[in-house]
Amino acid sequence: MRHPTLIVFFARNCLVGVATGWVLLASLFYFDVGRLGELLAGSENWFLTLVLAGAGFGVTFGSLAMGTAIFLLPKDD
Repeated sequence: MRHPTLIVFFARNCLVGVATGWVLLASLFYFDVGRLGELLAGSENWFLTLVLAGAGFGVTFGSLAMGTAIFLLPKDD
């Protein structure tokens, strides 16, 4: 069974957006912007914090990438 072209297009854009969000989050923690890395390292619940932040960044950037892809689709007149 062949997947529809638009679904593959949107899934690819969503994955790129999620990956971009996770890279941004990792860089914020690594470079300790606003002491985020220090707060994460000193937290008792560091894993839960990391999962929640990763989910938030993933959803936000994935949605942003899919929305951008929708608006950049060619219009049929």
